[in-house]
Amino acid sequence: MSFLVLSAVRTAWAQLTSTNWAGYAIISIGITGISASWTIPGITQCSTTGPANIVSQGLAVWIGFDGLTNKEVPEQLGTISECWNGSPTYYTWEEDSTHGVGTTNHAVMALYNAVSAGDHITASIAYLGNNQFQLRIADSETGDSRTFSVIVSNSPRASAEWIVEAFSNINTQSQVTLPKFQPITFSDCGASVNNAVGSISQLNGQPINMVDSKNNMIATVQGLNQAGTSFNVAEVSPVPEAPFILGLLLPAFAVGILVLRKKNLT
Repeated sequence: MSFLVLSAVRTAWAQLTSTNWAGYAIISIGITGISASWTIPGITQCSTTGPANIVSQGLAVWIGFDGLTNKEVPEQLGTISECWNGSPTYYTWEEDSTHGVGTTNHAVMALYNAVSAGDHITASIAYLGNNQFQLRIADSETGDSRTFSVIVSNSPRASAEWIVEAFSNINTQSQVTLPKFQPITFSDCGASVNNAVGSISQLNGQPINMVDSKNNMIATVQGLNQAGTSFNVAEVSPVPEAPFILGLLLPAFAVGILVLRKKNLT
């Protein structure tokens, strides 16, 4: 199996951009729940290059607590679409401070092929008090579901997130490349603060867009609905590099000069 580290957002809150996250987040003291639904995104093509058993392409779709405000004790739950040995692979995962991703004690629902691209997923995390969290994830196509509890001490419960992530591979400590993907829709999004339920907009959720190292947009948040319960994360086509643009402009520029010279000669 692949061993992954799903890292926290790498940006200040005010910037609203991240090198590995795209989605929405709320900041509030006393968050007690978060939920959402989505369809597992399919990967249409995996690269056949690279070392065996190393994930270099993929994305994670998840909901969570505290990933934005305290990366040491996040509680996160979701699905991963990745390229594994040249083939698309899909599975669910959970992360908290008591279990590392991929360990034998890690609470996961049926690794590998238990879920498929196009399956409809519902997920929720609830704080029950006394440092106890209940996590639930269900696949409506297979009917499979898992509900389990974890004890997380010192969780600040100060942020909640709905995120598409370009995760990092623990073997290489390198961030994966996002595969081509159709817009991913988060629906039925809600959260609760001190057990009072609200939508993303009611809880002043802020969009986070994903950028590369040159601050070019990679994935962007689109279309929060009027109810504040649904939005898309969409891939952004890369901006052509300068040499490519110059390669297009220089011939046109040369033709223009030639036309002007001919006019001057006549």
